[in-house]
Amino acid sequence: MSSENQEISRSSIKYKLPHDEKHLEALKRMRSLRPYYQWTKSLFEGYLGERVMDAGCGIGNFCDLISDNVDFILAVDLSPSNLKILKQRFADNLKVKISQLDLDNDIEVIKKDKIDTIVCLDVLEHIENDIDMLKNFRKIIEPNGKLLVKVPACPWLYGNIDKASGHFRRYSRKMLLNNLRDAGWNPLFVSYMNIFGVLPYFIKSRITKRNSNFSRTFSPWQLSLLQMIMPILQKIDQLLGPPVGQSIVVVAE
Repeated sequence: MSSENQEISRSSIKYKLPHDEKHLEALKRMRSLRPYYQWTKSLFEGYLGERVMDAGCGIGNFCDLISDNVDFILAVDLSPSNLKILKQRFADNLKVKISQLDLDNDIEVIKKDKIDTIVCLDVLEHIENDIDMLKNFRKIIEPNGKLLVKVPACPWLYGNIDKASGHFRRYSRKMLLNNLRDAGWNPLFVSYMNIFGVLPYFIKSRITKRNSNFSRTFSPWQLSLLQMIMPILQKIDQLLGPPVGQSIVVVAE
């Protein structure tokens, strides 16, 4: 196991988490990229229910974006640093319940919140036995509930950045859909996302071999530029299809 990452075993679920301080810095950087989360949200348009669990919510960047559109959010994360920020960030938001729950052993506890939508953004790649996690999601959710997933795409992109980020894998479209079906989910919608991120990621992860989370490879001015041009990239991405992307998003029932 790399010194950059820590592994946590909870029954049959094993998580690989990046170094807490560096991962926290990356999440804080991503907080400035609100248009990126709005882009993700737009791909899930029409599928978000009223009672949502954000599994592996980080510091709540997506929770913050959707809190006005839902009745209840169960924000779940393992990192003590993330939980501390979550409690401060949503201290006055009565819709958001923050919990450090074991998604393998605390299923009955979670079921009491009657979750109709599970959001799982950039989490499955940190889990060695991801199919077991997907099966647990089925046990948690209400009948006819929806699972909204986003994962890093293209196994051939896997490199130093993924290792530094605590990723077991990147997904092909076929792999992700097969894993969902094996776990008992019915995919309703699938799309690649962010074709423009593929080349820079390949260069930084596979060629220059940057040993860092992807967001930490950008300078502050580059992040500001990304924030401004993200809506344009989103529109072009939608026009292109796209045939490939840095991420894959899936809605399953």
